Amino acid sequence: MRDDLREEIMRWVSTLERGQLFSLRTLFGGNKDFEKVGTSGQRKALGTQFRKAVDAGEFKEIEYSHHNQSPAEHWYRRV
Repeated sequence: MRDDLREEIMRWVSTLERGQLFSLRTLFGGNKDFEKVGTSGQRKALGTQFRKAVDAGEFKEIEYSHHNQSPAEHWYRRV
């Protein structure tokens, strides 16, 4: 994941309350900065990279919460 995107993610997540849930759709689809990243496919790829980075412990303030039916509906929590 590009360092500038990693920094933007951490800036955005730092605005959330501890314990607050957010989805990839909210993070990658609802934030105007991420709309500039590229196509829908590129944003989906970033979502996959993000999920893998969270699973690997690269984002210490984020944990995986749960998954809804839609692939875009993975939910995370700020810890």
